[in-house]
Amino acid sequence: MTRLHDYRLRRLLTAGVIMGVLLWPATGEAQSGPAAGVLVLPFSVTVEANVPGGEGAAFWLGEATAILLADELDARGAAALSRADRLDAFSRLQLPMTPTLTRATMMRVAELVGASELVIGEVRLGAWMTVTTRVIAVDSARQRPEIVEEGQGVQMYAVFERIAARLMPSTEGATRRPHLPLGAFEQYVKGLVAPTPGAQERFLEQARQQAPADDRVLLALWDLYASQGADAKALAVAQTVARNAPLDRQARFSSALSMIALRRYNAAFAVLQTLHGETPSPVLSNAMGIIQLRRGSTPQTGLPSYFFNRAADEAPDNADYLFNLGYAYARSRDVDAALYWLREGVRFASADGEAHLLMSQMLMIAGRKVEAQREFDLAKQLGTSLDPEGLALSDAVPAGLERLVGRLDLRPRDRVNAAIANPGQREQLELAAFHVARGRRLFEQENDRAAANELRRAIYLRPYDDEPHLLLGRIYQRGGRLSEARDEFRIAVWSRDSAEARVRLGGALLDSGDRPGAREQALLALTLVADDPEARALLTRIGGKTP
Repeated sequence: MTRLHDYRLRRLLTAGVIMGVLLWPATGEAQSGPAAGVLVLPFSVTVEANVPGGEGAAFWLGEATAILLADELDARGAAALSRADRLDAFSRLQLPMTPTLTRATMMRVAELVGASELVIGEVRLGAWMTVTTRVIAVDSARQRPEIVEEGQGVQMYAVFERIAARLMPSTEGATRRPHLPLGAFEQYVKGLVAPTPGAQERFLEQARQQAPADDRVLLALWDLYASQGADAKALAVAQTVARNAPLDRQARFSSALSMIALRRYNAAFAVLQTLHGETPSPVLSNAMGIIQLRRGSTPQTGLPSYFFNRAADEAPDNADYLFNLGYAYARSRDVDAALYWLREGVRFASADGEAHLLMSQMLMIAGRKVEAQREFDLAKQLGTSLDPEGLALSDAVPAGLERLVGRLDLRPRDRVNAAIANPGQREQLELAAFHVARGRRLFEQENDRAAANELRRAIYLRPYDDEPHLLLGRIYQRGGRLSEARDEFRIAVWSRDSAEARVRLGGALLDSGDRPGAREQALLALTLVADDPEARALLTRIGGKTP
């Protein structure tokens, strides 16, 4: 118990610091340019009929604008989000990366990644290239005056440098890296957006021929090879990145990931240890823990839990590191420690099916079968990476659930995860009720972003209360995030099986196109409240015979 007491004390101190920073009032004057956290989306592209090769330009130019402008703004201190962060957000929202999305949808994406300003625009390609840029403040939805710049296609770099200069006049601290040759840049972007792995490789290799030492091209090739399971080729290309290159650190980490995939654990561990010695990072600590979990540990190399605990201390709001720490203890069948850390992770990611599954197995080991069954039922509702047909309530901890993060510059998966309450107040029911009440008022005012923050605070304090999950699910549903809405409604049903929760889940299923599932939930609601008007209304929406 002393060890768990030490864990709790350290977490209390860390979370207290986070809460203090979050609650500190904002100060300072408004900046003249975009604030930190700028999201640049691909511009729409119109090509005039007489432009040679115009169809090909439309294929890659929109993505090129987002990459160029984000790089220019980032060099000027605007902290623009990287392409990888942008893709991650669109993947989580299950949205296509196209410029034809509505402005409301684009604003939702900007909110998700925590951006303060959204940059969109159009490119018209004719005898000259005309670029129109618009900047929108995310919190107020106000648009700044349009910026229009023109130039010949071969002057693309100069055009976007001028746009960035008008958005961010100050050049203090600007550290722009040299541009790729324009032909290599075209092939590089085509390689990023090509629809098939074969086309991606062809374009990226052409870019490599024109810029053989460019770290951006080489790491794009690493991404491609690693995603295809060609780990030896991925390792070879990562190891060609020069040690003085801007992306050298990511390249060395990528090479370590390839070594892990190739089971060259000793070499990978040495690389990670060197990187962590240069600049500590939770991503590195987490990867070292995974190596220890897979190769086995010794008193000299350290236990997996040591490295996962270090990662959790370095990034206390990252649910994946907390999951890995709980998983390491589960693998060693340390029930108390595993349950403690898995519950910590669930406070940040309540819809994590695998965490609930592991908790059910730990509770089985502890002989707490009723609680184990409840956690297992929730895990099945939320889903896991394991074969659903093979899932059964047991005390056997499965292998291969550890989570490996692949980018050193990874931003938090959900920026509102940091907006949590002090763990020392978890048992204060009044505080949780306060956050729920504020969240409900903000929800009714359609201030969804602030409402979600309040509801997550309430969920952190009391993760198994149904009301904040119901409200958060309605926010997600209103914003079109149906997968996340369904998860929240399922947790609400599991927490307290009510007619309201069943109707909400049924409505989300119907919006997703699952009419049989929606009908089932409406009928289950009627078994709980025989004449529930909302359940009847849902059945009317679904259509067919109503009992």
